[in-house]
Amino acid sequence: MTFDFFIFRIFAVVVLTCRGNFLIRKFLFASLCIVVILFAEDSWAQFASSWNFGGSLGGASGISATTTPSMSAQVSLYALWQNGIAHHLSLQMGAGFAQIASINQGGYSQYTANIIPIDVRLRYAPLDSEKWQPFIYAGVGIIPYSINSTPALSQSGTALFFPAGIGLRHQLDKEFAIEGSVGVHPTMTDFLNPIPDKGKDAYWGFSIGLTVTLGSPKTGELTEDEFDLGDRGDVHILYGVVFDSGKASLKPESDTILTKILNTLDAHADILVEFRDYLDNSADFYTSMALTQQRAESVKVWFVSRGIAASRISTVGYGPHNPIVQNTSPENMAINRRLEIVRMK
Repeated sequence: MTFDFFIFRIFAVVVLTCRGNFLIRKFLFASLCIVVILFAEDSWAQFASSWNFGGSLGGASGISATTTPSMSAQVSLYALWQNGIAHHLSLQMGAGFAQIASINQGGYSQYTANIIPIDVRLRYAPLDSEKWQPFIYAGVGIIPYSINSTPALSQSGTALFFPAGIGLRHQLDKEFAIEGSVGVHPTMTDFLNPIPDKGKDAYWGFSIGLTVTLGSPKTGELTEDEFDLGDRGDVHILYGVVFDSGKASLKPESDTILTKILNTLDAHADILVEFRDYLDNSADFYTSMALTQQRAESVKVWFVSRGIAASRISTVGYGPHNPIVQNTSPENMAINRRLEIVRMK
């Protein structure tokens, strides 16, 4: 069983055993369906953890069968240990302030509740996307509350609650990201509004916030033993990588530049690359296409045998396609016989 499927089963159990409001169960079921869709696009890579600190603004609204709630403001501060538990799985701790209230309808049905939710959440983002990261979350916390209603009635207390929901994170650059989420918060109290209805109260919430990342991988800071792969999409020709004539086996002198690339991939676990091999037009086309793919694959094997995850490296053999210069002389043919590395992420 993969780790991702284990998380999926846990979330499914939460959905199927939830005894809360029918709307809560519908929300959790919809979240589960989204996770199923995301699993079809799941990919694997090595990961690096980082601390994120952020704040958000949003709204909150009570869920009640006996009152008509209105939307009120909420604010929160939180710390996110991204990928701190495992690949795709993060730990979030936060606290905030919100109001849930009814519309102006008079009597005990008109109320305002001040709440201070404090919780710990597990956050699961199944994709390895560089920019867009959908996620689900679930957690547990305490919620101090204070209610005022008309006619004069006030009560206060503290209850357990269980936040759960979905969200989307957009990475602006290496340090800053914006993210939004919407979720439901079942509680273990019937006193978030002044009218007992023989059921536990809950509230909806949404938020939009900004986070800053501390300790993120600095892919631009290289040592003299590393190879500068540049930015995403940059192409570098590796003329220092050479093969035995007519074969896919690497010559020993190739190790010098390959080792520098290996050091880079070891130090910056978020980088993905692609190797592209080219030949001149001196051989049979079909023979060249077979050989060029084998050469690209042999380079990948060199890295995988030294601990780099195979999912971080893709290969393409182009054979005689895309020559740099015309194949009109031995010197030009030597230029066209080349290996390229492309930074994909």
